[in-house]
Parts: sequence; structure tokens; C-alpha cells
Amino acid sequence: MASISSSQDVIIVGSGVIGLTTACTLQRRLPNVRSITVVASEFPSPSPMIADSPRYSQALPISADYASMWAGAHYRPIPHLPASHPRYGSLTSQQQGFQSQLANEYCLATHTARIMKHLARATPEAGIEIMPGIEYLETPPPENIALKSGDVYAGDDDHFRVYTSAEMEALNKRDAHDGTGQIKWACEYETYVVNVHIYCAWLLQQFLQGGGKTAQKHLNSIGEALQAVPEAACPIIVNCSGTGLWDDPKIKVIRGQTVLVRNQYHSTITRQCADGTWSFLIPRPLGGGTIVGGTKQVSDSETCGRPKERQTLLENAVKYFPDFVSAPKDFDVVQDNVGRRPWREGGMRIEMDELKQDGVKLPVVHAYGAGGRGYELSWGAAEQVCELVGRYSRLQSRL
Repeated sequence: MASISSSQDVIIVGSGVIGLTTACTLQRRLPNVRSITVVASEFPSPSPMIADSPRYSQALPISADYASMWAGAHYRPIPHLPASHPRYGSLTSQQQGFQSQLANEYCLATHTARIMKHLARATPEAGIEIMPGIEYLETPPPENIALKSGDVYAGDDDHFRVYTSAEMEALNKRDAHDGTGQIKWACEYETYVVNVHIYCAWLLQQFLQGGGKTAQKHLNSIGEALQAVPEAACPIIVNCSGTGLWDDPKIKVIRGQTVLVRNQYHSTITRQCADGTWSFLIPRPLGGGTIVGGTKQVSDSETCGRPKERQTLLENAVKYFPDFVSAPKDFDVVQDNVGRRPWREGGMRIEMDELKQDGVKLPVVHAYGAGGRGYELSWGAAEQVCELVGRYSRLQSRL
């Protein structure tokens, strides 16, 4: 990649996991840039697990729109049908578009997984841990059914294994007295989980130690970022604002409610029920408890936790994962987590654009709309942003 001009500045809008990962990646890949500044209304906060700490009591409340602070977070792959698959030609154009989206996300996710696993081994203090991932599906799609043990599912060397019929029969026999649905497909593999408060704080620290800058300001539009960094010269704006701060009709907000408990589980496990609901457990590394989830409510604007939903989530966890706790009362609840995930129909937007500001055209690279997959796509998305910034730099050098 060509080096960006040393007289040029980069302004990154957004301090979620996409924004912070992009900041660190640009810093590493574009060492000659004059400055990189992250502009956001909120920055990483301490974990609620240390609520009795003075550091936590002095922290400002985090809004539901700062979705990265409310995430699980784990890597759960989503299989896709490649264009070479015999069934691909029988799909509608809309279905093919969705499979293309999944294929792109798979590339971003596997790239991210390689880096996350490296960080887990080399820098455990970053708050990432490698652990088993388990899935129980009551209505598995054809893409899952076609998989077999030994296939690549979550990336290279993921030790992917499909449960045998005898194993699923034993699981269903265990659950029969609870009136639960029948598991039709199950698997396990190696994946990673993230303690989001520790990890995002670690990313921010790496960025600041590398000479990066921050500016705290609530923005109503991308153009307002220039007011937060008035000294910026010939800036390139990287839009990692989640919802985009852009006129994009494809953006929707998905409300997610989970429960953080102090009880520590040993694997990240997901159950998909026939009625479309999900139940999952996501342990947080370094003694961060476990996330019990979760809901996916499109266009729901409620930011407070709903007690009835909390009770349902805890009851489902007891029902589907009986080796965790025996009854809902056995959970040591820390808090309800409610995040408004910025989801974009058709997938995350990563592309070059321009902003007209006071008669001047400014380059903008968009990277927003990841929904609930921000952590899973973060490093892959950041690499694509670098390519776009570099492409713009090469174009400008020819003019």
C-alpha cells in the first residue's frame, strides 16, 4: 500500500470496536500520516464487575447506543453457500445476494479470528480467550446440514466436529422432561470470546501509546467531526459511527438485552429454537462473569432492561444448559445489558464516498452497520478500510 501524505490527517468517527480497531490498523499501516484522531461522544468504560472500585464509580454512564460496551462478545460463524455449490443456481436473486453477503462476512470474520486468536495467545491481558464453541440448532439450514466433521467452520485449525446422532439423542433425552424442542443438528469447534471492557480499553491504550489522539464530542453529522479537530489538514474521514450518521435508508437498530452474571461458564454455547428465539452463554475472560442472552428486537427503541425479559433469559439458560446452575435464583446477577446494535440491511458498508462541506469535497471512507457482529468482523473490516484509504492516496498522488 502506498504511504499516505505526511501532511494529511485522518479523522475516525466512532470509538466502538470497529473505530478503535481501524485506528490501530491505520496507525500501523500508515506510519507517515501526520495525525490520526478518534472523535466520539463516548469512550471505553470500566467493567461493571468492579462496581465497588473508585474507578468505576467515577465513570460516566454508558448509553445503549454505544453498542460495543454491551456486546457479548464471541465468534459464532454463519455458513454460506459458495457460488460453485450445486444449489446456488436455484436460489432467487435476493437469496444469492444474501449468500454473497455471508461470503464476504465469512472472509472478514476468519481474518479477524486469526488475529484475535494470536492476541489471545500473545497478549492475554487484552481480554481475549480461546475456548470451545458449541451450537445446538432445532431448525438447521441446509448449509449447516451439509457440513461434516473436519470441515473448516470458524477458520483454520478450528477442530470442527459435528455431533453424532447418538450424542444428539442423548441431549434430547436429557431435555425431554422440560418440554423443549428437539435438537436436529449440533457441533463444537474452537473459537474465542472477548471481555469487551478490557479489550476496548486495551485497543484505546495501544492507539494512544502509538501517538494517536482523541476528541470527545457528540456529533449529529459526519461534517461536525471537522469542528472537533479544527487543526486537521486535508483530512480523510473514516466513518465508523455505527449507524453511519448518514442518510442511509438501509440502517436499522436492533435492541439486544442480555444479563451479566458473576457465575463463570466454561464454553460459549448457543441454542437456536424452532420458534426463532435464541439462548446463549458467553463467558468473559479474566473473571468477567458470563453473558446470558439474548434478544434481537428490530426497531425497538427501549434502552432500559425489562425485568420480564431478564427472567425469561435466566429461565431459558437453566432449561437449555442445566450444567451451569440449577435454578434462576442461583445466578449472581450483576446487571441487565441493553445495547442498540446498528444493523445495515445488505451487510456492513465499507466503501469510499465524499462529503461536501462549505463548498469543499472531503473524502470519506465508510465502515458501519455491522449489527451484532462488530467484534467478529473488526480486523477484517479495518484492513479493507486501509486498502480504501491507500487507494485514495495513490489516486491523489497521480493528480
